[in-house]
Amino acid sequence: MHSPPFQIDGEQEAMVFDCLRKDGISLTADEATTLIRNIVYSIQTFLAARNIPEATFRDLHEALRAIWQLAHEEDCPVGQLRARISQLPVQAMDYIDRRARRVFPNLLPDQDLEGGFRSWAEHADAEDLIKAAQVLSAEGGQAVSRSRGGGKRSAATLEPRILGRVRGASDGSNKGGRPEHTSRQDLVRWLATDWTMATGQPPSPGRSDRGGFGDLVHSVFQWLEEPSPDQVLRRYWDKVEEGRTRTAIGNEQAGA
Repeated sequence: MHSPPFQIDGEQEAMVFDCLRKDGISLTADEATTLIRNIVYSIQTFLAARNIPEATFRDLHEALRAIWQLAHEEDCPVGQLRARISQLPVQAMDYIDRRARRVFPNLLPDQDLEGGFRSWAEHADAEDLIKAAQVLSAEGGQAVSRSRGGGKRSAATLEPRILGRVRGASDGSNKGGRPEHTSRQDLVRWLATDWTMATGQPPSPGRSDRGGFGDLVHSVFQWLEEPSPDQVLRRYWDKVEEGRTRTAIGNEQAGA
């Protein structure tokens, strides 16, 4: 039996706006509606992943990975891509539908998803379908290099991050079970994206609930009865800083 979809009530909605006010941010009515809707989608996606049994999780991951790989082929066989999408398991389709409702307004703003992604994919333009499948089937990618024995490693290849797992990665996500913290890290990352899209500026760093974004994350974790997000926020900001450092080094090398 499926749990009812998570919804934000009036008190929780007011808490979100209190978080924004901490950072001196006010939104228009449309922007506020979009922010609340996207936060709900982020929470629903997190809950859906958290509640999937491990055996089913592996099947779901493989089904979405196959879509991702096909969509990234140099000459993508569009007919085969449509067929694979039509055969996706229900939970995989739910995952894509949740992401599509968040992503489509920016990715393909002129497209109508009223009937869901599966229905849209049946008749979508080939270029639009490939673009959508590339984005919706994963939450980015990671370079993975596998051991060949004798201290040697294969050349790094790009693997998709799907529901917090990167196949073959040595980040603790491939040790016989689902990563302990990755789904929570993904939730923080999604909330940061929601914040940035709504306000036009990235959230300010900080682990405590004294800052606006930190307060939002703490509030969401409380609603979901999750442990304190202090360490998850610390890891998130460490990753952000690592990304900034890599970008700065890359810019210096390019200008050298």
